[in-house]
Amino acid sequence: MVTMAGKRISFDGRRPSMKKMTIYSALAVAVRIILGFLFIYASLDKILDPPKFAEVIYNYRILPVELINICAVAVPWIEVLIGVTLLLGIWVGSSALLLSGITAVFIILIISAIVRGLNIECGCFSLDAEGSLVSWKRVIEDVFILAGGIYLLVCHRDSET
Repeated sequence: MVTMAGKRISFDGRRPSMKKMTIYSALAVAVRIILGFLFIYASLDKILDPPKFAEVIYNYRILPVELINICAVAVPWIEVLIGVTLLLGIWVGSSALLLSGITAVFIILIISAIVRGLNIECGCFSLDAEGSLVSWKRVIEDVFILAGGIYLLVCHRDSET
């Protein structure tokens, strides 16, 4: 038994249960890859048209005007960072935490817009107005994304213990 980085590692020749490792790991990898591609895809329109994304952010009527342009530039690149790190399998715990946090914020923003009766573009995956209005459907989609992020957090935490 050796202790490395605060963890005890046994060299008794036994491997973790392959069945548990395969099902658990395969699902986590699938979720990680799906969310990685999803976040990269979600960032593309926003990166290509920051002024349009700034307009979408403004329409939520939550942020001070001074922060809108900063968010219009920063948010898509944060989405790219999350997507790339998830696809590469690096900093998975941090990426999953960031993904969960940003998705929770998106959920709150969309619900806030719905409750206030705003008929505005979501800005979720496309800046095209058709089919991308805030709606309960968007909230449900984001809840599934949030669940995926939390699942990755749990899997990552369990793999470290």
